[in-house]
Amino acid sequence: MRRFEFVMKILIGLLLLALSVNFFVLPFGFISGGTTGLGIIGRYFWHWNFNMVVTAANVIMFIIGFIVMGKKFAATTLLATFIYPVLLEVTSRFTDKIHLTNDPLVACVMGGILAGAGIGLVIQSGASTGGMDIPPIVLNKFFHWPVAVVMNIFDLTELLFQATFSPITKTVCGIIMLFTTTFIMNRILTFGHTSYQVLVISSQYAALRNLFIHDLDKGLTLLKVETGYHLDESKALLSVVSQKDLHRLRSGVYAIDPHAFMIVSKVTEVRGENFTDWTKINRTERFLNS
Repeated sequence: MRRFEFVMKILIGLLLLALSVNFFVLPFGFISGGTTGLGIIGRYFWHWNFNMVVTAANVIMFIIGFIVMGKKFAATTLLATFIYPVLLEVTSRFTDKIHLTNDPLVACVMGGILAGAGIGLVIQSGASTGGMDIPPIVLNKFFHWPVAVVMNIFDLTELLFQATFSPITKTVCGIIMLFTTTFIMNRILTFGHTSYQVLVISSQYAALRNLFIHDLDKGLTLLKVETGYHLDESKALLSVVSQKDLHRLRSGVYAIDPHAFMIVSKVTEVRGENFTDWTKINRTERFLNS
């Protein structure tokens, strides 16, 4: 079942990405990065078939990744390398029959939402979208260049190249679409993982400890603290709770000590016992954080 969910999440992500390209990027002539950008450049200057350029670029990058990074890394890009071009070809056959909007601004936002959701689902599953994501990872291995920085440089180079033959409106819309894609992708990657770090300082820390452990069933850490004004020694309670538990926690703290000092901070990732397992950090994520 897990393998089925893994494959389906990747397929849905690639389908959304293909829909974004065929229904919004190509019809409106937006500039784009990655293999999509290479396909646009090849089609404009040499009249190459867009899908063939994307397929060739994906296969070449897959071979490079397989040779340099090994079988395990290649396995994470296998579906994207060979299925994405197929989905591009299939969805392109519906563009003449389905027309969603004539507004370029609406199109770039909708395209960005689809692309961001698609890429987010693929990465969230632990796989890679392949293509132009591979060269930065290869360069990172040999020269320790930051993957995110090199990836942005590659995309920026493609965008500047396309800007030489694209009208200013399409260029601006393409940039808006890229920002939308990044925003949605980050929301997908952090969806369902948002928690709240809570720090409570109170003289009633013993009763508050019972509130966390017995009433809310939450772990916590006790920190030795010293008040700044009176220099009184006390203990602070540090814990991480979900949004649904935050209201109960506030009410419980107030009932025990109305004068308690409480700080609530939003966090997007928590790893450890009862949270995301450390073993779920995939190979691509480690490269991206290097």
